[in-house]
Formats: sequence, structure tokens, C-alpha cells
Amino acid sequence: MSSTPEQLSKEAQERINIAKAGAAKQAGEVPALTNAVAEDLEAVVRRILEEKNPPKKVPKEPDWATITEAEALDPESPVYIPVIEHEVPSYLDVKLADPEYVVVWVNRDQRRVSAMLATGYEFLKPEHVSKDFALPLKFDSEKMYTYADVVAMRVHKRIKLGKARKYVDMSTGQLKGAAARQRSISKLENEIISTNAGLDRAFSKGEMSFF
Repeated sequence: MSSTPEQLSKEAQERINIAKAGAAKQAGEVPALTNAVAEDLEAVVRRILEEKNPPKKVPKEPDWATITEAEALDPESPVYIPVIEHEVPSYLDVKLADPEYVVVWVNRDQRRVSAMLATGYEFLKPEHVSKDFALPLKFDSEKMYTYADVVAMRVHKRIKLGKARKYVDMSTGQLKGAAARQRSISKLENEIISTNAGLDRAFSKGEMSFF
């Protein structure tokens, strides 16, 4: 049975459509469809997460013009009283403009302050503070930055670290000297014991010991 012109035209159009689909796939039109599907999936996942973790509803605050202290403090009261927490600044923190200096808090006893001034320390001044740092306290009437019974002073790292290194070296030297003395004593004890058979037996039996 021969095909009619209309049937041949329909078959040709179907082949053309199939060829176009293959060409579109090779040209990269499929990723556009994939992105659309991915967006739909993301929207579905977001909706599911929102249903499982709904946003917390903040209770309505009371009428602050009419509420009384008794109502606010009554543990049985249904009135919602929000708790406002403020971050307390660290009053002893100071950021200096010159990184070669550090801040040291010194007791305001006159003798202590005089000793620090004599060794190269100086009182902290407003121009010493970094411009991007907001001081939590104010300078007093004497233009000193104080807190309780201490005052802020700045000192060059060369002075502070040099002094700290000196004490470390002194401590290390003392420990080395003590260790050397102990080694000498132990060596002397061993020599005395090893050269005397009676002492050797006494020490081995615990009948004698060095104190």
C-alpha cells in the first residue's frame, strides 16, 4: 500500500522534530531544563524545612503604660516580659594606635607609679588610642584613664619585653645552678658509697641515707 503525500509529509515532520531535539541536546539546551528542575526541587526542600522548623512567634509585649511592677514580677502572670541582655564591655581592653607599644594597668599608689615612670612608662593619653577603637571609659579630670584603683600606662615593647626576658634568664640560670649542684651532690654521694663496702651494704639495706 503506497503512502499518500500527506502521510509522507507527516513522517518527514516527525523526523525533523527528532533531529531538532538531538541537536538541541548537543547544543546544551538540556542544562537549562536541568536548572529549572533544580530550582523547583530547591523550592520544595525549602518549603519542607520551613514546615518542620517554623519561625518562632514572638509574644506580644504588654502595654508598658499601664503594666505594674507586681504584674511584671508575678511568676504566675501570663504577661510576656522580654529579657534584654546587654553585652558588658571589657573595661581593661585598650587598642593603641602604635603597635610598638602595649598598655599596662598600674596600681595608682604614688610609689608604684613613680617607679614605672622612672623606667620608661608613661600615662595613656587620648592620642595614643587607635581611632577605630571606642574606649569604654572616659579620661578623668586629671586626663588619666583610670579604672577602680589602677591607671592605664603605655610602654614600648622594647622596655617591657626586655625586662620580662631578663627575669626569664635569671630564673633559667638559677634552675641550671640548682640542677648542677644537685648533680655534684649525687656524684659525691655515689663516690663515697661505692668506695666503702660497709656504707654500700648499709644504703642497700636502707639502714642509712643522706638527708
